[in-house]
Amino acid sequence: MSITQHSPARPQDAGAPRLRRSVVAITLSAALAGGTLVAGAATASAAPSTTASATPTTLSTAGQSIVAAKKTKPAVKVSVSRKVAKQGKGKTRPRFTVHATKHGEPVKGRVRLFVDGKKVNVKKLNKNGIVRMKPVLKRYDVGKNRIRLTVVPARSTGLVKAKRYRTITMKAKQTGGAKVVKVANRYVGHRYTYGGTRPSSGFDCSGFTSYVYQKATGKKLPRTTSGQRNAGKKVSRSNARPGDIVYTPGHVSIYAGNGKIIESARPGVGVVKRRMWQDNPTFVRI
Repeated sequence: MSITQHSPARPQDAGAPRLRRSVVAITLSAALAGGTLVAGAATASAAPSTTASATPTTLSTAGQSIVAAKKTKPAVKVSVSRKVAKQGKGKTRPRFTVHATKHGEPVKGRVRLFVDGKKVNVKKLNKNGIVRMKPVLKRYDVGKNRIRLTVVPARSTGLVKAKRYRTITMKAKQTGGAKVVKVANRYVGHRYTYGGTRPSSGFDCSGFTSYVYQKATGKKLPRTTSGQRNAGKKVSRSNARPGDIVYTPGHVSIYAGNGKIIESARPGVGVVKRRMWQDNPTFVRI
């Protein structure tokens, strides 16, 4: 009988240390402040590393994790010296002060100023990240103006554009014409009606102008377009003022200033305020 003898299992040496593998993750984060790269070595640990929730994107490679930092906007403060602009005697205009910073430091770049969607001024931020703008009064329209100030940082900052909005009320000198425009604005949106002379029934073009004038100034205008053409003094386009009648054959409207009119246009459109579409109208000051 043969006996097969098995060798006993070789015990591990309790004093032998186990080999631990540590992974050192090098994180490259693009710091927006100054656009520099900051490298840091993570401490060795057997526990798996976690990514902070604020990190937008992490790309892993062999032994490295590259963190792509999300571009941010600069901190922008806007102050307005006057929220109401006035035309006429003693005219004033608002001044906008823009202060752009990142982490408390001034930002390099430019500021663009838009009034009702139209760019009217561009200025460079000074060494303190500040710019002041004071556009001329003719840039504003009578009534409320939507102001947008856009900070466009220099590429070297690594920042993206930032926008701030304001509303400025433009007040004209309180002449009879300014009162006419103010009253006319109340009826924007009313329907067009042939022969209409009142808000309850709707307006045609001359019915609208005659109603507005009587309500604003107490003056009665002729009912027809041709009659209104001859009801006052004709003025040139360059001398036209808000409240003047704008006449073209068969149609009248009210000049609102800044190249705009208020009119009862046609069926389906009604009373609207819009850019002047007439090529060569006659302006009549009542």
